[in-house]
Amino acid sequence: MRSGAVSRLGRYVAAAIIAVAAFGCATGPPEEAYRLPPTTLEVREMETRTFEADENMIIGACVALLQDMEYNIDAVETQLGVLTASKVVDADSAAQKAGLIALDVVSVILAALGGGSTAGGAYESADDEIGLDLTLVVLPSLAREGDYTARFTVQTTLYDKAGRVKERNVTQEPLVYQEIFDKLSKALFLETQSR
Repeated sequence: MRSGAVSRLGRYVAAAIIAVAAFGCATGPPEEAYRLPPTTLEVREMETRTFEADENMIIGACVALLQDMEYNIDAVETQLGVLTASKVVDADSAAQKAGLIALDVVSVILAALGGGSTAGGAYESADDEIGLDLTLVVLPSLAREGDYTARFTVQTTLYDKAGRVKERNVTQEPLVYQEIFDKLSKALFLETQSR
């Protein structure tokens, strides 16, 4: 009986050695996994601008600008150079709402006549609101001492009438960032002129 236990132990040791050899020779993730896609630099450039202003001036101007753009300021951490803001906008038109309600009414009538189900109405699954979440990070510029770099990111979340998330994206539209930075540049210019 003892020799059976020894041979079983030998099989376990052999299996462990084979497993270590097999997995030890694995090459790991492909090298492409460590490279950023070529569009990463383009996106970063679109989201970032450098200003000849200090961190507090940039954040202060952003607070005023975003409030003018009807954003709610959610958090400001001036020591970290971070600001977050959000707002909710309507995602559908009155015509779309009327059409969806009419479609649901027709569905209810047809279900009553034919005995079918009325669950999962068109109106309930239609687009309702878009949540816009904006984050600003301000850091000292690596290119020039005394300048600060501001980076905005805008995330959109599309909700249906039942309050479910239908879609969530980081905005990649250059015009959105261009508009924000144009307004911020004007606000900073006016701020420096008033000092």
